[in-house]
Amino acid sequence: FYFLSFGTLEVPAAERVVIAYPSPSPTFLPLIVAHRRGFFTQEELQVDLVKILSGPAVSGLIAGSIEYTTSLGGTILAAMRGAPVQALACFSSRPMEFLMGSKNIKTINDLKGKTVAVNAIGQPQHYITIEILKAAGLNPSQDVIFRPLGDETNRFQGLVLGDIDGATLGPQGAIEGKKAGLNLLVNAADVIDLPLAGIGATKKRIAENSDQIRRLLRASLKGIQYIRENRTGTVEIIKTWFKLEPDVAAATYDLAFKAFSPDGELNEKGICLSM
Repeated sequence: FYFLSFGTLEVPAAERVVIAYPSPSPTFLPLIVAHRRGFFTQEELQVDLVKILSGPAVSGLIAGSIEYTTSLGGTILAAMRGAPVQALACFSSRPMEFLMGSKNIKTINDLKGKTVAVNAIGQPQHYITIEILKAAGLNPSQDVIFRPLGDETNRFQGLVLGDIDGATLGPQGAIEGKKAGLNLLVNAADVIDLPLAGIGATKKRIAENSDQIRRLLRASLKGIQYIRENRTGTVEIIKTWFKLEPDVAAATYDLAFKAFSPDGELNEKGICLSM
C-alpha cells in the first residue's frame, strides 16, 4: 500500500483514523484541505491516508484494518449487495472527467462512427463515457467504436497521435490536452450526477463511534466550504500537494469545481446511477 501520513504535527491526544483512497485525485480534496488548514486538528483527529483499491478497501472496512474509505461508488455497491457498510458524506457528487476529441474532432457529434477509448470495457470510466454520449443524443452501442487502452497516459497519447478520436481524461489530462491541440467536448459534471468520493464506513463503526464520525464530518465539511469560498487558498493547496505549476493548479481548480458537492449531501439520482 502507498501510505501518506497527515499526523506528524498533530497534538498527542488526537485520535488516529485511517482512510483508504483508490488513487491520487482532486475528488477527495476536502480531506487535504481539512488537514492543511488544521480542521482535523481542531477536532482532535489525526488522519492517515492509505492507497487501496475500492474493492479491497471495503474488505478492509469490514475487517477493521481501516476506519473509512473515500470510495463512495464501491461503498454503495457493497451495501446494495448486503455488506454492512454505509455512505456518510459526499465530496464529489459529479465526475471529474472530460470527454476530449482529437485535433480533428470539434464537437461530440463528430464522434459518430469514430473510435472512443476507455480504460477497460465495463469499468466506471467506460460507463461515464457512455452516459456522456447518451446525454448528447448519441447511441453508444451503435454510433461509436469503443477501444480499451488502459490508463490515461495511453489514451492521451492516442488522442495526440490521432490513433483514436475521443477519450475521457481527468483534469490534468484535459489541461495538457488543450495545450497539445486537443478539443474539450464535454465536462461530465455538466451532464452526470454520480457520487465518486466522500466518506464510507461500516454500520458497526457508525453505531459505536458516533462522536468521532461527527468530528470527522465536521472537519470535512469545513474543507468543502473552504474550497467553494477560497479559490486562492485552494489553488495553493492543489499546487503544493500535487506538485503542480501555479497555472496548472489554477486550471485544475476551475475544471474540478463543478464536481464538488456544495454541502456533503448525496442526491438520490446520483445514488441510483452508481448502482
